[in-house]
Amino acid sequence: MRLQPVQLFEMQDHYEILASYEVIREVTNGITIDASTVAAVDGKKIVKKGMPMGKLSNGKYAPYNPDGTDGSQNPTVILKHTYDVTDGDVVAAGYEVAKVISERIPVEVDDTLKGKMPQIIFA
Repeated sequence: MRLQPVQLFEMQDHYEILASYEVIREVTNGITIDASTVAAVDGKKIVKKGMPMGKLSNGKYAPYNPDGTDGSQNPTVILKHTYDVTDGDVVAAGYEVAKVISERIPVEVDDTLKGKMPQIIFA
């Protein structure tokens, strides 16, 4: 008899980015990801869970780009889920205030990023 648990399927985003549930503030009504700012890889435009997002002048959000000049260099939100924007813009959920696990963020967490996101604690 086998008593070990068997994983029957793997859910998207099964990994946790939050280090604590004590202080969390989610974005009300979500943010709109500007699909034109996401680079395609193998024909798909995917924005990973935990990606810092910066607000553009058009009111939409783009993945964090430290060298950007369009607003993407100043992130204010961290994505709650992974999103596919291949077919166009998507309304997404995110965190404005949270304590996250740095190793699970899909970009390098350095002092510059930490300074730009004072409401996010990188643990």
